[in-house]
Amino acid sequence: MNNAAATTPYRANALLTITAFALAACQLVLAPLIVLPQSPVLAGVLVVVLFLSTPFNSAVLHEAVHGRLITRSMQNDRVGRVLAICSGVAFDVLRFGHLSHHRFNRHALDRPDVIDPGQSRVYAAIRYYAHLLGGLYVSEILATLAMLLPRNVIDRLLRRAMAKDDPTLAILRRAASRGLDRRIARVRMDAVALVLLYGGAFYLYGAWWPLLLMGIILRGLIVSLQDNLPHYGTPAAIGASAHNATAPRWAALFMLNQNLHAVHHDRPELPWNALPDAVAPAERSHYGNYLALLVKQFRGPRPPTTAMP
Repeated sequence: MNNAAATTPYRANALLTITAFALAACQLVLAPLIVLPQSPVLAGVLVVVLFLSTPFNSAVLHEAVHGRLITRSMQNDRVGRVLAICSGVAFDVLRFGHLSHHRFNRHALDRPDVIDPGQSRVYAAIRYYAHLLGGLYVSEILATLAMLLPRNVIDRLLRRAMAKDDPTLAILRRAASRGLDRRIARVRMDAVALVLLYGGAFYLYGAWWPLLLMGIILRGLIVSLQDNLPHYGTPAAIGASAHNATAPRWAALFMLNQNLHAVHHDRPELPWNALPDAVAPAERSHYGNYLALLVKQFRGPRPPTTAMP
């Protein structure tokens, strides 16, 4: 057993997983069945509070993406798939996108904050803010549902999505094609499950379905803002270092130390609890504040040669 595996807190992860499932059950079932009939106002407040747990849920799912949530790989993936379904997306879609990001962060499709040479600033701004304000989450949902299309259509969409003349994207196209049939089969099962789950949830909310929709929109906003934050303003070069950020202890624990994104990129094998100890004390003075980095994203896209001050 390697050191990373030895330090992985599997017992704590089990509790975190149960908590994530409990939050999903409250969001999608208990709130409309128990709270909503008694007090729509209280149900609305509860729905907002529950969906504000998105950073926690995403962090637990992130550990499953890296195969560290549960000891056995098959069980890890099964639990990860259910967690992803509860979040409205397919596990395989998330895993491929995230691991590709680790291998080639800041590739041509992984830098929405960059204004490409010759690109209109207006177009770049529209594209960027759409991505920032929920567009990433919408793209994950669409990628999941696209797997329900015929195989030849999926092949065309995949080629079109990675059509830029970029050697990195050529590698990713080949990686996406390997085992695609097996991946499509899993994603289709997950897509059907999430359609049934959320279709049932909207049915339970009844006339108050906008409450659930509001919560999903809030989740999409949080997911998209968090995804872009650690790389905003970094050089548009493969392997460019990400940002670490300071956060109150409770907030860092709430997101399972995902504020230490540069450390995670440098040591992706480390579980969430080992990240703080992997940083030399002298490096901590270079951290930015997590909230400040969150706000800085709204400065908009920047030329590729301009790093964030």
